[in-house]
Amino acid sequence: MTNIEQGALTLTQLGWRPFFQQQLHLEQWEYPVVRVIAQHRNRLDLVGKAGELGLDLHSDMPEITVGDWLVLSPKGKFEKLLERQSLFCRKAPGSKVGDQLIAANVDTLFIVTSLNDDFNLNRIERYLSLANEAGATPVIILSKADLSDDPETFCRQVQALDPLLMVVTINCLAADEVHKLSPWCKTGNTVALMGSSGVGKSTLVNTLLGKTVQSTGAIREDDGKGRHITTGRSLHRIPQGGLLLDTPGMRELQLADCDVGVNTTFA
Repeated sequence: MTNIEQGALTLTQLGWRPFFQQQLHLEQWEYPVVRVIAQHRNRLDLVGKAGELGLDLHSDMPEITVGDWLVLSPKGKFEKLLERQSLFCRKAPGSKVGDQLIAANVDTLFIVTSLNDDFNLNRIERYLSLANEAGATPVIILSKADLSDDPETFCRQVQALDPLLMVVTINCLAADEVHKLSPWCKTGNTVALMGSSGVGKSTLVNTLLGKTVQSTGAIREDDGKGRHITTGRSLHRIPQGGLLLDTPGMRELQLADCDVGVNTTFA
């Protein structure tokens, strides 16, 4: 199963820009340039002007994540990892030491929270910190607005965190409401979603893409939360032309990973 629709795509459509072009040496201008669209244990799925291909991971390669740009040799071997324009990472879960890369070269982070018991301003601030540290533009999405008697009250609470913060209230099942997110889904733009379980991320992904690519789970009645449904990472093309980076739930977000982001968010 492919993550990017069949058909030739230009590098610009895949998010290529001068920031990456200027990192190429003169002789590398003719080398294949590809973007990572899916990550497996021992293999990467890539896409470039020639279409999709795979690349085996080896111990001598740098740590690579979904969204990265790679340069391949004329024979299709790994040549170079390009410097990232943005990078999301966190401490490895459990007792592991070190950082775990989540996503690279994301332009916009959709921070999704639902207008039920999940609504938590402190959690939103933590996600804003992560976005600031990574170098992505945050957009707050208040989901399940159709189930709230007064969604504007929630919107004002979030807006009070930062008058310049973009806040959008939507019903993730309604395509006409999800259309509000179009300004961030244009050709060449990469968006990612974060939020706790049960807020409607999987539903939003399916509505944005116009097809079912994720299973959705029921909400537990006792606390309004859901089970983690997403288990992998992949890059999908949005009908408006942008790219959507699908990430698993963030179970152990730690502010210790985003000192710069904290300073920016809480300044």
